[in-house]
Amino acid sequence: MRKIFLLAITAIMLLCPLTASASRSVFNTEGTLFVVKCNDYISLRSYASTSAPVLAHIPLGAEVYVIDGAGDFAYVRYNGMTGYALYSYLSPSATLYTVVNCREWVSLRSAPDSSSARITTVPLGADVRFVRSAGNGFSYVYYRGSLGYIMNDYLY
Repeated sequence: MRKIFLLAITAIMLLCPLTASASRSVFNTEGTLFVVKCNDYISLRSYASTSAPVLAHIPLGAEVYVIDGAGDFAYVRYNGMTGYALYSYLSPSATLYTVVNCREWVSLRSAPDSSSARITTVPLGADVRFVRSAGNGFSYVYYRGSLGYIMNDYLY
């Protein structure tokens, strides 16, 4: 039994190396998964098939709660709706950054440019979920149901 425990700990350490980074990894094991590996969104479908009617679009970076599985599909809850989403676009892990280096808030913008339209404000100390690097000194992030761009200088 002790050997199995040590092997399990060793495997976890090899799969999850520690790195010195400003970001924090979040790994959820309680049913919440994050939408990944898509351009903009995935489809929430009425049954477990890619030909099933689309009930809603779930944006890249959004959270879904897994109720059950059905082969390649997860039966999920998203924004009060239930339906099926392909497991291949869902991940239990996400990277969080904290908003820093500002007085009260930063702008979540519609494009990776400081003159682009403001979608909303993100308060100092709030966590945002990293989606991808956007270049031009910006990151594409998810914050409280919105996707947008924040300057990297304000993320830690």
